[in-house]
Parts: sequence; C-alpha cells; structure tokens
Amino acid sequence: MVTYLTRFWRFLSSTRLAVVLLIAVILGALVGTLFPQLTLDTAAGARWLTAAHEKYGLLFGLYRALGLFDVYHSPWFLALIAALVLNTVICTVDRLRVLWRAVTARPRIEHADTFYGGMPNRISLAVASMEQGEKALRRVLGRRHYRVVAERQGEVTYLFAERNRLARLATLVTHTSLVLLVLGFLWSGWGGWRERAVALGPGQFYNVGHGQGFAVRSDGLEIERYPSGQPSDYRAHLVVLEKGAEVKRKTVRVNDPLIYRGVSFYLYSYGPAGRVRATDAEGQPVPLQVETGQEVTSGQVTLNFSGGGDGQEIVIPSQDLTMRLVFYYQGPSLFVQAIRRGEARPFGAGSVRGGDSLKIGDVTFEFALDRYIVLQVVHDPGFKWVILAGFLVMGGLIFSFYFPHKRLWARVTADELRLAGRAERDAVGFEKEFAGLVKGLEKGLGKRSRGNHEAS
Repeated sequence: MVTYLTRFWRFLSSTRLAVVLLIAVILGALVGTLFPQLTLDTAAGARWLTAAHEKYGLLFGLYRALGLFDVYHSPWFLALIAALVLNTVICTVDRLRVLWRAVTARPRIEHADTFYGGMPNRISLAVASMEQGEKALRRVLGRRHYRVVAERQGEVTYLFAERNRLARLATLVTHTSLVLLVLGFLWSGWGGWRERAVALGPGQFYNVGHGQGFAVRSDGLEIERYPSGQPSDYRAHLVVLEKGAEVKRKTVRVNDPLIYRGVSFYLYSYGPAGRVRATDAEGQPVPLQVETGQEVTSGQVTLNFSGGGDGQEIVIPSQDLTMRLVFYYQGPSLFVQAIRRGEARPFGAGSVRGGDSLKIGDVTFEFALDRYIVLQVVHDPGFKWVILAGFLVMGGLIFSFYFPHKRLWARVTADELRLAGRAERDAVGFEKEFAGLVKGLEKGLGKRSRGNHEAS
C-alpha cells in the first residue's frame, strides 16, 4: 500500500506531468479563442445560441456538449486547471524540505583531493605559507561579497565561500506564483464579466446590474482638437449613483477609467447624439417612445447615431405619429420625417439643426445635437492576483537566472592553495568570474599558477 502511494505521489509531482498539463491547458485556451464564447447575460445568451445553431448546424449539439462555446467554465478545462494546480503544489511541497535544508544547513567544508579534481572550475597555486594563501583568498573573496567560512585541521585550512544562497528559494516563489496565476484566472473567469459597448448620451443612466446595485450617469463629453480639426484628446464626465444619491464623480480618459466597487468603466469611443424634447400647447411634456414596445418616457429622449446616414425613430403615442430622424455630419443636422399611423408616405419632412424647433399640430419638438460616449464596463476580481503573480514569476526567474547560487571550496597548505567552484546556473558567467578570482589571487600572491586552471 505504501509503495503504491509513493508511486502515485511521484507521478503527481512529476515534471513531465506538469509539462503535459501545461500544454493541455494552453491548447484548451486556444480552443476558447477559436470558438466564440457564450455571454453570461440571459437574454443575449438566448439570441447568441440561436445564431450559433444556425451557423454550425448539426455540429452545434456536439460542440455545445463538449463545452466549446463556454470553454473556461467547462468541466474538462476546470479539471485540467485543477490538476495543474495540484501538480504545482505537490512539486513545491516535495522540494520544500530539500531546499530549506540546503539553505539553512551548515555546508560541508572539508573535502578530499579527489573532490577538487572533479569540479568544473579548479586551480592550484603555489603559496609561501598557509597564512599568506588564506589571507590572499579572503581578501579576493571579500571584494566580491562572498560569505567565507574557514576550518583549520592541523597543517591544512579548509575554506568554503558562497553567494546568493537564498536564490535557491526562488524556485518556491516561482511555483507559488504560478498557483496564484492560475487561481487568479479562475477567479476572473467565474466571478468576472464584461460589457463591451455601453452607449450613454448626455444625462443617460446605465444600471450596472450583476448584483452591484448602482448606476452610472454620463454628464457629457469634452473634445480637444488640433489646429487641423483632428481630435487630440477627449474626456467624459461620469457620476456614480447609489440609491439615487451621488457617491462618486470622475472625468475619465482613454486608459484612465472610473473604478467603483471593483467595476471599471473605460472610455472606448464616442459618437453623435440627438436630443428631442416634446411639449403640448400648454408647455407640458408629451410622452415619447424610442421603439415600439419600449418604455414610454416623459417629454424627452436621446438618440445615439452610429454615424452619418444612420436613422432612428420616435413614436408619439398620443398623436398616432412616428418621427424618423437621420443624422448628417454636414452642419451637423438632422433630417426629420413625420408619418401618421397607417400611412405609408410622410406628410412632412425637413432638416433641423441644434436649437431648432418644429411644430406638428399642438406638439412642439425642440432639437439639440450632442455626443454620446461608449464605455467598456469590466469586473475582473482576479486581475490584481494575476498581476501580483506575474511580478512574482518575473522576480523568481530573475533571481534564479541572474543571481545563481555560487559556491567555492579551498584547501590551503604551507605551499599550495587549491581552489574549486561551481554555480547552479550560468556556467559561462561563473567561469569568467572564476578566472577573475584567479587573477586576483595571482596578483595578491605575486606568483603565477602552478598546475592547470581548468574550466569545463
């Protein structure tokens, strides 16, 4: 029983398993980019599924059963992520005791002559005395910030020197950060959401939903232009409202969002908007409806146009009247057509600009031209953890590759100094450093080396 458990533990902590799982997760994420992913919004999701069924035909059922339209929430992808996290945790636990012992244990200083002959970097120097050799070696190592431990046994002095001992723990930092990275992505996938195109005209509200319980209002857009007329900067004024009261206000720019309770509002773009206000002969608001079936508003609506030539319709229920408005950049202006219910042809048409008014029967329509903004609304609870994990990964890799653990052993007698060393990584860099140490020793001893300076 113990043997099987040991084998299973070794399998779970295998580096090969980690590579296989990592490749599988990457391929799964790639599938998520190749297939369109289902939105979490119920109404939009139903429309999306209908469109996907028409697109993929008979394969739609198979693709949906495999979770290809919702890869990041599918059981097989979550199982791969869980296995990768488990493998990383077990690898970390498996190496923790060994690494901790290597970092905290007292190093072995005394070694036989055969030990020096088997090291990749080694040298033998003649010295006048043991004291001279030890003094020269300590001086050279001290300049390079090595920590030196010495032990004297009769007519021989053994020295051990090292740098960057704690760099060996960078592996644990890297493994831990990978776990945080995966958990951060999972948290973002489970608890995060994104609304990609929220259009708000001046004074319009956006109820955030998703259980947030607050709304955002647009208080207009400002545009700065170059002398040529091209926009140089644009900024939107946003107000956060909670239970009808203003709780936060900010002027947002591109890449400078408004953030409230973990929800970020990014300014994405803008476009032309038109406001229409309707009053009766006594100056009272006349109910208006932007689209049939939509909520009737009291006296004023804002229409957002995608660009020149785009048209919108307003329904005036009390007048059995439909008004069609088309935006044109020339002016800018609105081309207005009025159509009675049940009639095919308009009974009146004309162009208006901002500030103009139009009277149809007892109703007066006032027009104003403005701009609407387009926001991207993002809630990503795992983003901070992903960023933290990214920095930890980079820090762990930097310490592992640029500050490797370096060790040197020396044996000093009355007439000879033997020095050998190696580094955990960066063998080429350590070879150059070892050559520099040898030059420093030769200069301090006033002699050339006896024997060979070898590096392999």
